[in-house]
Amino acid sequence: MRFTCHMTIEPHTFLAVPTLEDLNLSYNGITTVPALPKSLVNLTLSHTNILVLDSSSLPDLPALRTLFMDGNCYYKNPCSGSLDVAPGVFLRMSNLTQLSLKYNNLTQVPRLLPPSLQSLLLSYNRIVQLGPQDLAGLTALRVLDVGGNCRRCDHARNPCIECPHGSLWLHNDTFSHLSHLEGLVLKDSSLHKLNPQWFQGLPRLSVLDLSENFLYESINKTTAFQGLTKLRKLNLSFNYRKRVSFAQLWLAPSFGSLTSLRELHMNGIFFRSLNEHTLKPLAQLPDLHTLSLQMNFIKHAQLSIFQPFRHLRLVDLSDNRISSTNKMVATTGEIEAGEPFQLGSENFLPTPLDTLKPKTFISSCQKSRFTLDLSRNYLVTIQAEMFTHLSYLQCLSLSHNSIAQTVNGSQFTPLVNLRVLDLSHNKLDLYYSQSFKELPRLEALDLSFNNQAFGMQGIGHNLSFLAFLPHLRILSLAYNDINSRVSPQLRSTSLHTLDFSGNVVSRMWAEGDLYLRFFQGLKVLQQLDLSKNQLHTLLPRTLDHLPKSLKVLRLRDNFLAFFNWTGLDCLPNLEVLDLAGNKLKALSNDTHLNSSHLQVLDLSNNLITSVAPGFFVLAVQLQKLNLSHNYLKTVEASWFGSLAKNLQTLDVRTNPLHCACGACFVEFLLEIQHAVPGLPSQVKCGSPNQLQGLSIFAQDLRLCLDETVSWNCFGLSLLAVTLGITVPILQHVYGWDLWYCFYLCQAWLPWKRRSGAHALPYDVFVVFDKAQPAVADWVYNELRVQLEERRGRRALRLCLEERDWVPGKTLFENLWASIYGSRKTLFVLAHTDRVSGLLRTGFLLVQQRLLEDRKDVVVLVILRPDVHRSRYVQLRQRLCRQSVLFWPHQPSGQGSFWAQLATALTRDNHHFYNRNFCQGPTAE
Repeated sequence: MRFTCHMTIEPHTFLAVPTLEDLNLSYNGITTVPALPKSLVNLTLSHTNILVLDSSSLPDLPALRTLFMDGNCYYKNPCSGSLDVAPGVFLRMSNLTQLSLKYNNLTQVPRLLPPSLQSLLLSYNRIVQLGPQDLAGLTALRVLDVGGNCRRCDHARNPCIECPHGSLWLHNDTFSHLSHLEGLVLKDSSLHKLNPQWFQGLPRLSVLDLSENFLYESINKTTAFQGLTKLRKLNLSFNYRKRVSFAQLWLAPSFGSLTSLRELHMNGIFFRSLNEHTLKPLAQLPDLHTLSLQMNFIKHAQLSIFQPFRHLRLVDLSDNRISSTNKMVATTGEIEAGEPFQLGSENFLPTPLDTLKPKTFISSCQKSRFTLDLSRNYLVTIQAEMFTHLSYLQCLSLSHNSIAQTVNGSQFTPLVNLRVLDLSHNKLDLYYSQSFKELPRLEALDLSFNNQAFGMQGIGHNLSFLAFLPHLRILSLAYNDINSRVSPQLRSTSLHTLDFSGNVVSRMWAEGDLYLRFFQGLKVLQQLDLSKNQLHTLLPRTLDHLPKSLKVLRLRDNFLAFFNWTGLDCLPNLEVLDLAGNKLKALSNDTHLNSSHLQVLDLSNNLITSVAPGFFVLAVQLQKLNLSHNYLKTVEASWFGSLAKNLQTLDVRTNPLHCACGACFVEFLLEIQHAVPGLPSQVKCGSPNQLQGLSIFAQDLRLCLDETVSWNCFGLSLLAVTLGITVPILQHVYGWDLWYCFYLCQAWLPWKRRSGAHALPYDVFVVFDKAQPAVADWVYNELRVQLEERRGRRALRLCLEERDWVPGKTLFENLWASIYGSRKTLFVLAHTDRVSGLLRTGFLLVQQRLLEDRKDVVVLVILRPDVHRSRYVQLRQRLCRQSVLFWPHQPSGQGSFWAQLATALTRDNHHFYNRNFCQGPTAE
């Protein structure tokens, strides 16, 4: 369905901003392009209901450089047809360089596009053929994306329509005139072959995406790459034959002509063997540094074939089925492809590249000379022969395999330059002290998630191999369920970072002194992660036996309900302490935080309800403090003392702050607002109920009551409840006696009726110049409605000349009766410099009433505050400001105006007089 939310844009909304350069009108359901200023440089109209672009609907925008108009007609925003683009509609945009019309059901390229275009994106429409006339005149074009117009639906992850002609039809000269083209996307176009003439006129082509087609045969035979000497990136991923896996793959000789090629992606081609002939044409490419061969069902891989590739930096063989890396296949002579292997229904379909989970291991090896990724394969054992001729390898990932062997120092013998080794998610057995000794330059080792061997009862594990790795700086033993039968102490003079999370160090430290010094032998350790180790307590003597060089200590997601802060004296160099996700309830006066070097403290996701004054004062270098997701009701400056001004981050989000009227923590957070993330919208109230979930800056004036008034109301409520209970009981039991006593007392007491003042017929007499239509309209349609109709039971009785004056009486008689018959007289003035007629006479009678009855009943409302004010108005503003009101310019101030007017009309003016200047008419 189309977007149901339709934004209404007034005709001249954006024309009022003549210097506007960037405008985004996406996702608002508009059906036409509004009037736009000529200064626009960037315009986005994506995911709207605009279906027609012609000279009348698209304004002239000579400065426009970028126009995005994607997703106005496709399966998530369906329409009955397609986006209708009139020929030449963009020609008036002489500076347009980037145009995107993706996902619009277009059946052809819009005609007469401006020659200034450098980027044209037309992917995922329904364009099934392209010829030279479709791209005529675009000689400056540098990027062209026409992918997804003739789709391969067996690979689709969203609603897909099969290509009606079986393949995208391309004329031989479609791109021949695009001599400046640098990027060309033809992905998901159902191409079955590559025509060399397509690329002959593209001398600058550097990026070519041919993924998700049917080019499995062209990869073996094509000559289309012969002249692409500038091509740097080529994507041929997912060009497999349906339900077929080939025994071998070899590349066409024309791949050897790609002398500038840097990245080659061939994921999802589906072949079972990788040998020295597979990539032979690539061996002499001088700049090739990335080769991706993921998800190809490779079972046998000869890793030594990468020896000639001296410039390779990354080879990705992850997500295959490699179980053997030493099988030689047809080393001489012509290679036979053999019978293709038919894939059964149990074999998975590949997913697009952009959905693959990012690999943290690969990102950590970006600066390495050569990285080999063998993760997520079927390797069971590691043998030295696998890595023959790979002595220059620096990063190796073997994670997520099924390696279940005991490493004894002989598995990686050829890898003398290896610096990073990832063996996570396997089944390794650490038994020998010589493990990994063949890797003298090893700097990072990941042994996490190898818990099968550690879970075997009665089996010991040797971690003494660390002492024989002189350059090891980073080690991960995380999530191995280590709890007993391991080396009593880790020793290393080089280890800098140790991840020991996901183990059971609490059980180890419970074994007396056996593992008390487990980490003490790590002389230069700076970072230690003990998260998720089931710690319930952390004694000072335990902290005392941690390395003194420690700078970062992580204790996240344990069960610590108490932390002895004085124990931080045992770690004199500690800078970062992470206690998030524990069960701390209070930061009390018993043990103050006194670590002088601590800079970062994370206490989020605990149960903290209170913090003692001055708790953080001694942490003089504290810069970042995280108190989010706790149960704090306030944040006080007394916690920090003078330290507050040095804080770079104070995170107090997701706390049930008590937003009492005039809460002090609001002023404190405003003082350090630069350090409080999400202060305007994410720091919210938890109480009272009326403000729960709202920003701390949201106030309800009804809650801002005086404490004395609150106690008085409580007392009256208690008295009312007591009377409501006792009176019915007494009436039921002693009703007749009480009735008799009441009337007896009434007979004895003298009865004196209060003589009250005679009630006046009107509350307000409104005096205005009815000859002025604007003033009369305001009185009848604004003033009368607000004071008589919208106040309910508190409505005021107005006296209006044309409605309430008695016919037959003289003008003066009606005027005199109205002024003396009303509690207040309201003068509505458009200006104050010229007052005559009824207004002047009425004002003189009001002054006479002031002299006779000593009652000031004047209230002035001035509709034009910007005009010249008379001396009388200026003097009255000084003496009795609240009796002079001005109609506000902005609609947002009208609510306050009516509240002030109601107050001025219902209270005596003597309450408003300024006592510094006069005693007013109340000096009786």
